[in-house]
Amino acid sequence: MPPLVLFEENRAYVIEKFRKGYFDYIEVIQEVAQRDFFRYIDGQGLLGELAESYPWPRKRQEVPCWFYLSADMAMRLHGNHAFHGFAWVVSTGGLLAAFGPSLGTRRRDPQSGQLRIECPGFNERNEYPRATPCDQDFLRKIARDTGSEEQLAWFNGPVQKAFRKQRFFDKEGLFVGDGTYLFVPDNDKYEGSARMLFDESGHPVDSKKLATLSPAQAAKCQWRRCYKLVSLLHTDRAGSFFVYAGIALVPGNASECPVLWKMVDDFVATVGKGVLRHLILDRGFIDGAAIGRAKVKHGIDTTIGVRRNMNIYADAVGLSSFTDTDWQPQVLRGDAPTKGSPRGQLLDPARAVPLRLREAKRQQTIAARRLAQGLPPRAVTPLLTWSTKLPRTTSFESCPVPLDVVLCTTDKNPLADDAWAIMTTAEDPDARSVADRYALRTTIEERHRHIKAFWDIADFTSCNLSLVVNQVVFTLLTYSLLQMQLFRRGQEALNKATKWRAMEKLAPVAEDITIFSDQYYARFTTYEYTELAMSVPEEAKPRLRAKLKTRQRERLHALGPAPP
Repeated sequence: MPPLVLFEENRAYVIEKFRKGYFDYIEVIQEVAQRDFFRYIDGQGLLGELAESYPWPRKRQEVPCWFYLSADMAMRLHGNHAFHGFAWVVSTGGLLAAFGPSLGTRRRDPQSGQLRIECPGFNERNEYPRATPCDQDFLRKIARDTGSEEQLAWFNGPVQKAFRKQRFFDKEGLFVGDGTYLFVPDNDKYEGSARMLFDESGHPVDSKKLATLSPAQAAKCQWRRCYKLVSLLHTDRAGSFFVYAGIALVPGNASECPVLWKMVDDFVATVGKGVLRHLILDRGFIDGAAIGRAKVKHGIDTTIGVRRNMNIYADAVGLSSFTDTDWQPQVLRGDAPTKGSPRGQLLDPARAVPLRLREAKRQQTIAARRLAQGLPPRAVTPLLTWSTKLPRTTSFESCPVPLDVVLCTTDKNPLADDAWAIMTTAEDPDARSVADRYALRTTIEERHRHIKAFWDIADFTSCNLSLVVNQVVFTLLTYSLLQMQLFRRGQEALNKATKWRAMEKLAPVAEDITIFSDQYYARFTTYEYTELAMSVPEEAKPRLRAKLKTRQRERLHALGPAPP
Protein backbone atom coordinates (compact mmCIF):
# COMPACT_ATOMS: atom_id res chain seq x y z
CA MET A 1 0.00 0.00 0.00
CA PRO A 2 1.53 3.39 -0.98
CA PRO A 3 2.18 5.89 1.81
CA LEU A 4 -0.66 8.25 2.67
CA VAL A 5 0.17 11.90 1.95
CA LEU A 6 -2.09 14.60 3.41
CA PHE A 7 -2.49 18.14 2.09
CA GLU A 8 -3.92 21.03 4.08
CA GLU A 9 -5.58 24.09 2.58
CA ASN A 10 -3.61 27.20 3.51
CA ARG A 11 -4.30 30.08 1.14
CA ALA A 12 -2.05 32.64 2.83
CA TYR A 13 0.98 30.33 2.91
CA VAL A 14 0.61 29.30 -0.74
CA ILE A 15 0.25 32.93 -1.91
CA GLU A 16 3.32 33.96 0.05
CA LYS A 17 5.43 31.15 -1.45
CA PHE A 18 4.12 31.77 -4.96
CA ARG A 19 5.00 35.48 -4.84
CA LYS A 20 8.53 34.43 -3.99
CA GLY A 21 8.63 32.19 -7.04
CA TYR A 22 8.16 28.86 -5.28
CA PHE A 23 5.51 26.18 -5.78
CA ASP A 24 5.38 22.43 -6.31
CA TYR A 25 2.49 21.91 -8.72
CA ILE A 26 -0.25 23.84 -10.49
CA GLU A 27 -3.27 21.73 -11.42
CA VAL A 28 -6.62 22.61 -12.99
CA ILE A 29 -9.68 21.16 -11.25
CA GLN A 30 -11.97 20.35 -14.17
CA GLU A 31 -15.65 19.84 -14.73
CA VAL A 32 -16.05 17.27 -17.48
CA ALA A 33 -18.59 17.96 -20.21
CA GLN A 34 -21.63 17.37 -18.02
CA ARG A 35 -22.65 20.96 -18.63
CA ASP A 36 -22.75 20.35 -22.38
CA PHE A 37 -24.71 17.12 -21.85
CA PHE A 38 -27.48 18.84 -19.88
CA ARG A 39 -27.58 21.79 -22.24
CA TYR A 40 -27.94 19.33 -25.12
CA ILE A 41 -30.93 17.44 -23.70
CA ASP A 42 -32.53 20.66 -22.43
CA GLY A 43 -31.93 22.59 -25.65
CA GLN A 44 -33.42 19.80 -27.75
CA GLY A 45 -36.59 19.88 -25.67
CA LEU A 46 -35.92 16.32 -24.53
CA LEU A 47 -35.71 17.11 -20.84
CA GLY A 48 -39.09 18.85 -20.76
CA GLU A 49 -40.73 16.07 -22.76
CA LEU A 50 -39.35 13.38 -20.47
CA ALA A 51 -40.47 15.34 -17.40
CA GLU A 52 -44.03 15.68 -18.72
CA SER A 53 -44.36 11.94 -19.18
CA TYR A 54 -42.63 10.75 -16.01
CA PRO A 55 -44.99 8.89 -13.59
CA TRP A 56 -44.61 11.32 -10.67
CA PRO A 57 -45.68 9.42 -7.53
CA ARG A 58 -47.11 12.41 -5.63
CA LYS A 59 -49.91 14.88 -6.15
CA ARG A 60 -47.64 17.93 -5.78
CA GLN A 61 -44.26 18.71 -7.33
CA GLU A 62 -42.41 20.65 -4.67
CA VAL A 63 -39.28 20.02 -6.73
CA PRO A 64 -39.74 20.22 -10.53
CA CYS A 65 -39.66 16.87 -12.27
CA TRP A 66 -37.10 18.11 -14.79
CA PHE A 67 -34.63 18.70 -11.96
CA TYR A 68 -35.29 15.27 -10.47
CA LEU A 69 -34.50 13.66 -13.85
CA SER A 70 -31.38 15.83 -14.28
CA ALA A 71 -30.14 15.04 -10.78
CA ASP A 72 -30.61 11.31 -11.30
CA MET A 73 -28.75 11.41 -14.61
CA ALA A 74 -25.96 13.54 -13.10
CA MET A 75 -25.41 10.81 -10.50
CA ARG A 76 -25.05 8.19 -13.25
CA LEU A 77 -22.57 10.35 -15.16
CA HIS A 78 -20.54 10.68 -11.96
CA GLY A 79 -20.64 6.96 -11.29
CA ASN A 80 -22.27 7.75 -7.95
CA HIS A 81 -25.35 5.59 -7.36
CA ALA A 82 -25.81 6.39 -3.67
CA PHE A 83 -28.17 9.29 -3.03
CA HIS A 84 -26.20 10.45 0.01
CA GLY A 85 -23.41 11.42 -2.43
CA PHE A 86 -25.63 13.93 -4.23
CA ALA A 87 -23.92 16.92 -2.57
CA TRP A 88 -20.61 15.82 -4.05
CA VAL A 89 -22.26 15.44 -7.49
CA VAL A 90 -23.56 19.01 -7.29
CA SER A 91 -20.27 20.51 -6.14
CA THR A 92 -18.11 18.78 -8.76
CA GLY A 93 -20.53 18.28 -11.66
CA GLY A 94 -22.13 20.37 -14.35
CA LEU A 95 -25.65 20.87 -13.03
CA LEU A 96 -25.08 24.41 -11.76
CA ALA A 97 -23.12 25.44 -14.84
CA ALA A 98 -25.80 24.03 -17.17
CA PHE A 99 -28.88 25.62 -15.62
CA GLY A 100 -27.44 28.90 -14.37
CA PRO A 101 -27.42 30.81 -11.09
CA SER A 102 -31.15 30.31 -10.49
CA LEU A 103 -30.29 26.73 -9.54
CA GLY A 104 -27.23 27.60 -7.46
CA THR A 105 -23.93 29.45 -7.40
CA ARG A 106 -20.36 28.82 -6.35
CA ARG A 107 -18.48 31.40 -4.33
CA ARG A 108 -15.40 31.52 -2.17
CA ASP A 109 -15.62 32.57 1.46
CA PRO A 110 -13.34 35.65 1.78
CA GLN A 111 -12.36 34.74 5.34
CA SER A 112 -11.83 30.97 5.22
CA GLY A 113 -11.09 30.69 1.51
CA GLN A 114 -13.38 27.65 1.28
CA LEU A 115 -15.50 27.06 -1.82
CA ARG A 116 -19.20 27.43 -0.97
CA ILE A 117 -22.20 26.17 -2.88
CA GLU A 118 -25.32 28.27 -2.34
CA CYS A 119 -28.66 27.08 -3.71
CA PRO A 120 -31.95 28.91 -3.23
CA GLY A 121 -33.97 25.70 -3.49
CA PHE A 122 -37.44 25.43 -4.95
CA ASN A 123 -39.50 26.72 -2.03
CA GLU A 124 -39.23 29.33 0.70
CA ARG A 125 -38.86 26.93 3.61
CA ASN A 126 -35.07 27.07 3.89
CA GLU A 127 -34.02 27.72 7.46
CA TYR A 128 -30.31 27.34 6.68
CA PRO A 129 -28.03 27.80 3.65
CA ARG A 130 -28.48 25.01 1.11
CA ALA A 131 -25.53 23.21 -0.54
CA THR A 132 -27.83 21.37 -2.98
CA PRO A 133 -30.97 22.50 -4.84
CA CYS A 134 -32.97 19.82 -3.01
CA ASP A 135 -32.30 17.30 -0.29
CA GLN A 136 -30.80 13.97 -1.28
CA ASP A 137 -33.45 12.18 0.77
CA PHE A 138 -36.16 13.73 -1.41
CA LEU A 139 -34.56 12.20 -4.53
CA ARG A 140 -34.36 8.81 -2.83
CA LYS A 141 -38.01 8.89 -1.75
CA ILE A 142 -39.25 9.84 -5.22
CA ALA A 143 -37.23 6.97 -6.73
CA ARG A 144 -38.51 4.55 -4.10
CA ASP A 145 -42.15 5.65 -4.35
CA THR A 146 -42.21 5.32 -8.15
CA GLY A 147 -43.04 1.65 -8.70
CA SER A 148 -40.66 -0.57 -10.61
CA GLU A 149 -43.28 -1.43 -13.23
CA GLU A 150 -44.12 2.26 -13.72
CA GLN A 151 -40.46 3.14 -14.29
CA LEU A 152 -39.96 0.35 -16.84
CA ALA A 153 -43.21 1.27 -18.60
CA TRP A 154 -42.05 4.91 -18.76
CA PHE A 155 -38.72 3.94 -20.32
CA ASN A 156 -40.27 1.50 -22.79
CA GLY A 157 -43.13 3.87 -23.65
CA PRO A 158 -42.88 7.69 -23.44
CA VAL A 159 -39.06 7.67 -23.51
CA GLN A 160 -39.04 5.72 -26.78
CA LYS A 161 -41.64 8.09 -28.24
CA ALA A 162 -39.35 10.98 -27.35
CA PHE A 163 -36.42 9.15 -28.93
CA ARG A 164 -38.33 8.72 -32.15
CA LYS A 165 -39.43 12.35 -32.14
CA GLN A 166 -35.76 13.32 -31.84
CA ARG A 167 -34.87 10.92 -34.71
CA PHE A 168 -32.71 8.62 -32.61
CA PHE A 169 -33.66 5.64 -34.82
CA ASP A 170 -32.09 5.50 -38.28
CA LYS A 171 -33.83 4.29 -41.44
CA GLU A 172 -32.12 0.89 -41.64
CA GLY A 173 -33.72 -0.10 -38.34
CA LEU A 174 -31.16 -2.60 -36.98
CA PHE A 175 -31.91 -3.81 -33.44
CA VAL A 176 -30.13 -6.41 -31.32
CA GLY A 177 -31.74 -8.28 -28.42
CA ASP A 178 -30.09 -10.17 -25.59
CA GLY A 179 -30.14 -10.91 -21.86
CA THR A 180 -27.42 -10.71 -19.22
CA TYR A 181 -27.09 -11.44 -15.49
CA LEU A 182 -26.66 -8.69 -12.91
CA PHE A 183 -25.09 -10.22 -9.80
CA VAL A 184 -25.80 -8.90 -6.32
CA PRO A 185 -24.66 -9.93 -2.81
CA ASP A 186 -26.19 -13.15 -1.50
CA ASN A 187 -28.87 -11.35 0.47
CA ASP A 188 -32.43 -12.63 0.14
CA LYS A 189 -33.73 -9.11 0.84
CA TYR A 190 -32.97 -8.13 -2.78
CA GLU A 191 -36.56 -8.02 -3.99
CA GLY A 192 -37.26 -10.01 -7.12
CA SER A 193 -33.82 -11.64 -7.29
CA ALA A 194 -33.05 -15.36 -7.64
CA ARG A 195 -30.28 -17.58 -6.29
CA MET A 196 -28.69 -19.77 -8.97
CA LEU A 197 -25.71 -22.05 -9.51
CA PHE A 198 -23.01 -20.79 -11.90
CA ASP A 199 -19.77 -22.27 -13.21
CA GLU A 200 -16.42 -20.50 -13.25
CA SER A 201 -17.28 -18.74 -16.54
CA GLY A 202 -20.50 -17.27 -15.16
CA HIS A 203 -22.79 -19.66 -17.01
CA PRO A 204 -25.78 -21.15 -15.16
CA VAL A 205 -25.57 -24.81 -14.15
CA ASP A 206 -28.52 -27.07 -13.43
CA SER A 207 -28.17 -28.04 -9.78
CA LYS A 208 -29.57 -31.49 -10.60
CA LYS A 209 -26.59 -32.14 -12.87
CA LEU A 210 -24.02 -31.09 -10.27
CA ALA A 211 -23.47 -34.74 -9.26
CA THR A 212 -22.49 -35.62 -12.85
CA LEU A 213 -19.57 -33.13 -12.85
CA SER A 214 -16.06 -34.07 -11.85
CA PRO A 215 -14.91 -33.00 -8.36
CA ALA A 216 -12.68 -30.33 -9.90
CA GLN A 217 -15.54 -28.92 -11.99
CA ALA A 218 -18.01 -29.04 -9.11
CA ALA A 219 -15.57 -27.21 -6.83
CA LYS A 220 -15.52 -24.26 -9.26
CA CYS A 221 -19.32 -23.87 -9.22
CA GLN A 222 -20.89 -21.45 -6.79
CA TRP A 223 -24.33 -20.18 -5.81
CA ARG A 224 -24.91 -16.54 -6.72
CA ARG A 225 -27.88 -14.20 -6.40
CA CYS A 226 -28.80 -12.26 -9.50
CA TYR A 227 -31.28 -10.43 -11.68
CA LYS A 228 -31.58 -10.81 -15.44
CA LEU A 229 -31.53 -7.71 -17.64
CA VAL A 230 -33.23 -8.24 -21.01
CA SER A 231 -32.61 -5.41 -23.44
CA LEU A 232 -33.28 -4.26 -26.99
CA LEU A 233 -30.44 -2.20 -28.49
CA HIS A 234 -30.50 -0.02 -31.60
CA THR A 235 -27.32 0.53 -33.62
CA ASP A 236 -26.11 0.88 -37.20
CA ARG A 237 -23.75 -1.26 -39.27
CA ALA A 238 -20.71 0.81 -38.32
CA GLY A 239 -21.50 0.79 -34.60
CA SER A 240 -21.64 4.59 -34.54
CA PHE A 241 -24.10 4.71 -31.66
CA PHE A 242 -25.92 2.41 -29.22
CA VAL A 243 -29.37 3.40 -27.99
CA TYR A 244 -31.44 1.24 -25.63
CA ALA A 245 -34.92 0.84 -27.10
CA GLY A 246 -36.36 -1.45 -24.43
CA ILE A 247 -35.40 -3.02 -21.11
CA ALA A 248 -36.85 -5.48 -18.61
CA LEU A 249 -35.51 -6.56 -15.23
CA VAL A 250 -36.65 -10.02 -14.16
CA PRO A 251 -35.44 -12.67 -11.69
CA GLY A 252 -32.28 -14.45 -12.79
CA ASN A 253 -34.03 -17.77 -13.30
CA ALA A 254 -36.74 -16.33 -15.58
CA SER A 255 -36.73 -17.17 -19.30
CA GLU A 256 -35.68 -14.18 -21.37
CA CYS A 257 -37.27 -15.44 -24.62
CA PRO A 258 -40.93 -14.49 -23.98
CA VAL A 259 -39.81 -11.27 -22.27
CA LEU A 260 -37.91 -10.08 -25.35
CA TRP A 261 -40.63 -10.96 -27.86
CA LYS A 262 -43.20 -9.10 -25.75
CA MET A 263 -40.79 -6.17 -25.65
CA VAL A 264 -40.69 -6.18 -29.46
CA ASP A 265 -44.50 -6.14 -29.66
CA ASP A 266 -44.69 -3.30 -27.13
CA PHE A 267 -42.03 -1.29 -28.97
CA VAL A 268 -43.93 -1.49 -32.26
CA ALA A 269 -47.15 -0.56 -30.48
CA THR A 270 -45.41 2.47 -28.96
CA VAL A 271 -43.49 3.95 -31.92
CA GLY A 272 -45.33 2.36 -34.84
CA LYS A 273 -44.29 0.10 -37.70
CA GLY A 274 -41.24 0.77 -39.84
CA VAL A 275 -38.84 1.77 -37.05
CA LEU A 276 -37.72 -1.73 -36.07
CA ARG A 277 -36.95 -3.31 -39.42
CA HIS A 278 -34.45 -6.03 -38.59
CA LEU A 279 -33.97 -7.94 -35.35
CA ILE A 280 -30.71 -9.79 -34.60
CA LEU A 281 -30.77 -12.48 -31.90
CA ASP A 282 -28.80 -15.44 -30.66
CA ARG A 283 -30.29 -18.93 -30.72
CA GLY A 284 -31.54 -18.69 -27.14
CA PHE A 285 -34.47 -16.65 -28.51
CA ILE A 286 -35.63 -19.19 -31.09
CA ASP A 287 -39.42 -19.15 -31.23
CA GLY A 288 -40.90 -20.03 -34.61
CA ALA A 289 -44.31 -18.56 -33.89
CA ALA A 290 -42.82 -15.28 -32.62
CA ILE A 291 -40.48 -15.01 -35.63
CA GLY A 292 -43.42 -15.53 -37.97
CA ARG A 293 -45.62 -13.04 -36.09
CA ALA A 294 -42.88 -10.40 -36.23
CA LYS A 295 -42.63 -10.85 -40.01
CA VAL A 296 -46.32 -11.08 -40.83
CA LYS A 297 -47.79 -8.64 -38.29
CA HIS A 298 -45.02 -6.06 -37.89
CA GLY A 299 -42.93 -6.44 -41.06
CA ILE A 300 -39.81 -7.23 -39.00
CA ASP A 301 -37.12 -9.51 -40.43
CA THR A 302 -35.25 -11.67 -37.93
CA THR A 303 -31.70 -13.00 -38.17
CA ILE A 304 -31.00 -15.65 -35.55
CA GLY A 305 -28.60 -18.50 -34.85
CA VAL A 306 -29.59 -22.13 -35.50
CA ARG A 307 -29.25 -25.03 -33.08
CA ARG A 308 -27.50 -28.07 -34.53
CA ASN A 309 -30.26 -30.44 -33.34
CA MET A 310 -32.96 -28.64 -35.37
CA ASN A 311 -34.45 -30.21 -38.49
CA ILE A 312 -33.75 -27.06 -40.47
CA TYR A 313 -30.02 -27.48 -39.78
CA ALA A 314 -30.08 -31.12 -40.89
CA ASP A 315 -31.94 -30.22 -44.08
CA ALA A 316 -29.50 -27.41 -44.82
CA VAL A 317 -26.58 -29.81 -44.36
CA GLY A 318 -28.18 -32.26 -46.78
CA LEU A 319 -28.82 -29.60 -49.41
CA SER A 320 -25.27 -28.27 -49.13
CA SER A 321 -23.82 -31.71 -49.98
CA PHE A 322 -24.64 -31.30 -53.68
CA THR A 323 -21.70 -30.55 -55.94
CA ASP A 324 -23.29 -27.38 -57.33
CA THR A 325 -23.45 -25.72 -53.89
CA ASP A 326 -22.19 -22.14 -54.14
CA TRP A 327 -19.62 -21.80 -51.33
CA GLN A 328 -18.45 -18.20 -50.95
CA PRO A 329 -15.10 -17.37 -49.30
CA GLN A 330 -14.71 -14.63 -46.76
CA VAL A 331 -11.16 -13.79 -45.73
CA LEU A 332 -10.53 -11.99 -42.45
CA ARG A 333 -7.28 -11.36 -40.64
CA GLY A 334 -7.64 -11.84 -36.92
CA ASP A 335 -5.75 -8.59 -36.22
CA ALA A 336 -7.36 -6.54 -38.99
CA PRO A 337 -10.95 -5.51 -38.34
CA THR A 338 -13.22 -4.98 -41.29
CA LYS A 339 -13.70 -1.46 -42.57
CA GLY A 340 -16.58 0.29 -40.85
CA SER A 341 -16.81 -2.19 -38.00
CA PRO A 342 -17.06 -0.82 -34.43
CA ARG A 343 -13.68 -2.38 -33.62
CA GLY A 344 -12.10 -0.67 -36.62
CA GLN A 345 -12.80 2.90 -35.46
CA LEU A 346 -10.06 4.95 -33.80
CA LEU A 347 -10.75 7.43 -31.04
CA ASP A 348 -8.31 9.78 -32.74
CA PRO A 349 -8.31 9.32 -36.56
CA ALA A 350 -5.13 11.40 -36.79
CA ARG A 351 -3.26 8.50 -35.16
CA ALA A 352 -4.15 6.04 -37.93
CA VAL A 353 -1.11 6.72 -40.12
CA PRO A 354 1.46 6.74 -37.25
CA LEU A 355 0.02 3.49 -35.92
CA ARG A 356 0.28 1.80 -39.31
CA LEU A 357 3.87 3.00 -39.72
CA ARG A 358 4.75 1.79 -36.23
CA GLU A 359 3.25 -1.63 -36.92
CA ALA A 360 5.08 -1.90 -40.25
CA LYS A 361 8.36 -1.08 -38.52
CA ARG A 362 7.64 -3.66 -35.81
CA GLN A 363 7.02 -6.34 -38.43
CA GLN A 364 10.31 -5.44 -40.15
CA THR A 365 12.15 -5.83 -36.83
CA ILE A 366 10.55 -9.23 -36.23
CA ALA A 367 11.45 -10.38 -39.75
CA ALA A 368 15.06 -9.22 -39.31
CA ARG A 369 15.39 -11.12 -36.02
CA ARG A 370 13.99 -14.32 -37.56
CA LEU A 371 16.39 -13.97 -40.48
CA ALA A 372 19.35 -13.53 -38.10
CA GLN A 373 18.28 -16.69 -36.23
CA GLY A 374 18.04 -18.65 -39.46
CA LEU A 375 14.26 -18.98 -39.23
CA PRO A 376 11.94 -18.67 -42.24
CA PRO A 377 9.68 -15.63 -42.50
CA ARG A 378 6.56 -15.89 -40.41
CA ALA A 379 3.57 -16.86 -42.53
CA VAL A 380 0.46 -14.79 -42.00
CA THR A 381 -2.42 -17.24 -42.16
CA PRO A 382 -5.71 -15.54 -42.87
CA LEU A 383 -8.88 -16.74 -41.26
CA LEU A 384 -10.79 -18.26 -44.15
CA THR A 385 -14.50 -18.88 -43.72
CA TRP A 386 -16.74 -20.53 -46.29
CA SER A 387 -20.45 -19.83 -46.33
CA THR A 388 -23.38 -20.82 -48.47
CA LYS A 389 -27.03 -19.80 -48.48
CA LEU A 390 -29.94 -22.22 -48.77
CA PRO A 391 -32.89 -20.02 -49.78
CA ARG A 392 -36.52 -20.20 -48.67
CA THR A 393 -36.33 -23.25 -46.40
CA THR A 394 -39.57 -24.40 -44.75
CA SER A 395 -38.25 -27.10 -42.40
CA PHE A 396 -38.92 -25.01 -39.30
CA GLU A 397 -42.51 -26.19 -38.89
CA SER A 398 -43.53 -23.78 -36.11
CA CYS A 399 -42.47 -20.79 -38.22
CA PRO A 400 -45.18 -19.85 -40.75
CA VAL A 401 -42.78 -18.00 -43.09
CA PRO A 402 -39.89 -19.41 -45.17
CA LEU A 403 -36.33 -18.87 -43.99
CA ASP A 404 -32.94 -18.52 -45.66
CA VAL A 405 -30.29 -20.65 -43.93
CA VAL A 406 -26.60 -19.74 -44.12
CA LEU A 407 -24.04 -22.43 -43.29
CA CYS A 408 -20.58 -21.26 -42.18
CA THR A 409 -17.51 -23.49 -41.93
CA THR A 410 -13.75 -23.30 -42.39
CA ASP A 411 -13.46 -26.31 -44.73
CA LYS A 412 -16.82 -26.58 -46.53
CA ASN A 413 -17.84 -29.33 -44.13
CA PRO A 414 -21.12 -28.43 -42.35
CA LEU A 415 -20.73 -31.46 -40.07
CA ALA A 416 -17.42 -30.24 -38.63
CA ASP A 417 -17.30 -29.23 -34.97
CA ASP A 418 -16.66 -25.59 -35.84
CA ALA A 419 -19.53 -25.36 -38.32
CA TRP A 420 -22.50 -23.17 -37.46
CA ALA A 421 -25.57 -21.72 -39.11
CA ILE A 422 -27.81 -18.66 -39.23
CA MET A 423 -31.40 -18.38 -40.40
CA THR A 424 -33.19 -15.24 -41.50
CA THR A 425 -36.59 -14.23 -42.82
CA ALA A 426 -34.94 -11.60 -45.02
CA GLU A 427 -34.06 -12.31 -48.65
CA ASP A 428 -30.43 -11.27 -48.92
CA PRO A 429 -28.46 -11.40 -52.18
CA ASP A 430 -25.74 -13.67 -50.79
CA ALA A 431 -24.55 -15.52 -47.70
CA ARG A 432 -21.94 -12.95 -46.72
CA SER A 433 -24.58 -10.24 -46.27
CA VAL A 434 -26.33 -12.39 -43.68
CA ALA A 435 -23.09 -13.28 -41.88
CA ASP A 436 -21.99 -9.65 -41.76
CA ARG A 437 -25.30 -8.56 -40.29
CA TYR A 438 -25.29 -11.34 -37.71
CA ALA A 439 -21.81 -10.21 -36.63
CA LEU A 440 -23.50 -7.13 -35.14
CA ARG A 441 -24.97 -9.36 -32.43
CA THR A 442 -21.74 -9.15 -30.42
CA THR A 443 -22.15 -5.38 -30.08
CA ILE A 444 -24.78 -5.87 -27.38
CA GLU A 445 -22.46 -8.21 -25.48
CA GLU A 446 -19.84 -5.46 -25.50
CA ARG A 447 -22.50 -3.03 -24.20
CA HIS A 448 -23.16 -5.49 -21.35
CA ARG A 449 -19.48 -5.30 -20.46
CA HIS A 450 -19.46 -1.51 -20.58
CA ILE A 451 -22.52 -0.91 -18.43
CA LYS A 452 -21.32 -3.45 -15.84
CA ALA A 453 -17.62 -2.63 -15.69
CA PHE A 454 -17.57 1.11 -16.40
CA TRP A 455 -21.07 2.36 -15.56
CA ASP A 456 -21.43 0.10 -12.47
CA ILE A 457 -25.04 -0.65 -13.29
CA ALA A 458 -25.18 -3.53 -10.77
CA ASP A 459 -23.54 -1.60 -7.93
CA PHE A 460 -26.83 -1.37 -6.05
CA THR A 461 -26.91 0.43 -2.70
CA SER A 462 -30.42 -0.71 -1.76
CA CYS A 463 -32.39 -3.98 -1.81
CA ASN A 464 -35.65 -2.18 -2.65
CA LEU A 465 -36.83 -3.24 -6.12
CA SER A 466 -37.97 0.28 -7.07
CA LEU A 467 -34.51 1.68 -6.28
CA VAL A 468 -32.84 -1.19 -8.14
CA VAL A 469 -34.96 -0.51 -11.23
CA ASN A 470 -34.38 3.24 -10.85
CA GLN A 471 -30.64 2.69 -11.09
CA VAL A 472 -30.98 0.45 -14.16
CA VAL A 473 -33.42 2.75 -15.96
CA PHE A 474 -31.51 5.99 -15.41
CA THR A 475 -28.13 4.44 -16.14
CA LEU A 476 -29.32 3.18 -19.54
CA LEU A 477 -31.24 6.41 -20.23
CA THR A 478 -28.14 8.50 -19.51
CA TYR A 479 -25.99 6.13 -21.56
CA SER A 480 -28.33 6.37 -24.58
CA LEU A 481 -28.58 10.17 -24.44
CA LEU A 482 -24.80 10.54 -24.18
CA GLN A 483 -24.35 8.19 -27.14
CA MET A 484 -26.63 10.27 -29.33
CA GLN A 485 -25.05 13.55 -28.21
CA LEU A 486 -21.58 12.30 -29.21
CA PHE A 487 -22.89 10.90 -32.50
CA ARG A 488 -24.47 14.20 -33.49
CA ARG A 489 -21.33 16.10 -32.53
CA GLY A 490 -19.34 13.96 -34.97
CA GLN A 491 -17.54 12.10 -32.17
CA GLU A 492 -19.09 8.69 -32.83
CA ALA A 493 -15.73 6.96 -32.31
CA LEU A 494 -16.05 7.78 -28.60
CA ASN A 495 -19.30 5.81 -28.40
CA LYS A 496 -17.43 2.53 -28.39
CA ALA A 497 -14.92 3.71 -25.80
CA THR A 498 -15.19 3.11 -22.08
CA LYS A 499 -16.95 5.75 -20.03
CA TRP A 500 -13.81 7.23 -18.51
CA ARG A 501 -11.88 7.12 -21.79
CA ALA A 502 -14.70 9.04 -23.49
CA MET A 503 -14.73 11.63 -20.70
CA GLU A 504 -10.98 12.09 -21.08
CA LYS A 505 -11.38 12.89 -24.77
CA LEU A 506 -14.23 15.37 -24.26
CA ALA A 507 -13.34 19.03 -23.91
CA PRO A 508 -13.17 19.89 -20.19
CA VAL A 509 -14.32 23.11 -18.60
CA ALA A 510 -11.85 24.67 -16.16
CA GLU A 511 -13.33 25.65 -12.80
CA ASP A 512 -10.47 26.20 -10.35
CA ILE A 513 -6.69 26.42 -10.51
CA THR A 514 -5.05 24.71 -7.55
CA ILE A 515 -1.49 25.51 -6.41
CA PHE A 516 0.40 23.04 -4.21
CA SER A 517 3.36 24.06 -2.06
CA ASP A 518 4.98 22.17 0.83
CA GLN A 519 2.00 19.94 1.72
CA TYR A 520 -0.36 22.92 1.46
CA TYR A 521 -2.74 23.89 -1.33
CA ALA A 522 -5.08 26.73 -2.30
CA ARG A 523 -7.71 27.13 -5.00
CA PHE A 524 -8.08 30.16 -7.25
CA THR A 525 -10.44 31.22 -10.00
CA THR A 526 -8.95 32.07 -13.36
CA TYR A 527 -9.11 35.79 -12.57
CA GLU A 528 -7.57 35.36 -9.11
CA TYR A 529 -4.70 33.30 -10.51
CA THR A 530 -4.07 35.86 -13.27
CA GLU A 531 -3.96 38.68 -10.74
CA LEU A 532 -1.67 36.65 -8.49
CA ALA A 533 0.74 35.91 -11.34
CA MET A 534 0.83 39.59 -12.37
CA SER A 535 1.56 40.69 -8.79
CA VAL A 536 4.71 38.59 -8.43
CA PRO A 537 7.69 40.88 -7.72
CA GLU A 538 10.20 41.38 -10.52
CA GLU A 539 13.04 39.68 -8.65
CA ALA A 540 10.95 36.50 -8.28
CA LYS A 541 9.66 36.33 -11.88
CA PRO A 542 12.78 34.63 -13.39
CA ARG A 543 12.61 31.94 -10.71
CA LEU A 544 8.86 31.49 -11.23
CA ARG A 545 9.27 31.39 -15.03
CA ALA A 546 11.93 28.71 -14.77
CA LYS A 547 9.79 26.67 -12.42
CA LEU A 548 6.81 26.88 -14.77
CA LYS A 549 8.90 25.76 -17.74
CA THR A 550 10.23 22.80 -15.76
CA ARG A 551 6.74 21.69 -14.75
CA GLN A 552 5.46 22.13 -18.29
CA ARG A 553 8.30 19.98 -19.66
CA GLU A 554 7.62 17.29 -17.05
CA ARG A 555 3.94 17.34 -17.89
CA LEU A 556 4.53 16.93 -21.62
CA HIS A 557 7.08 14.15 -21.27
CA ALA A 558 5.72 12.48 -18.10
CA LEU A 559 8.95 13.15 -16.20
CA GLY A 560 9.32 13.49 -12.46
CA PRO A 561 6.84 12.51 -9.76
CA ALA A 562 3.11 12.51 -10.39
CA PRO A 563 1.14 15.52 -9.12
CA PRO A 564 -0.98 15.03 -5.98
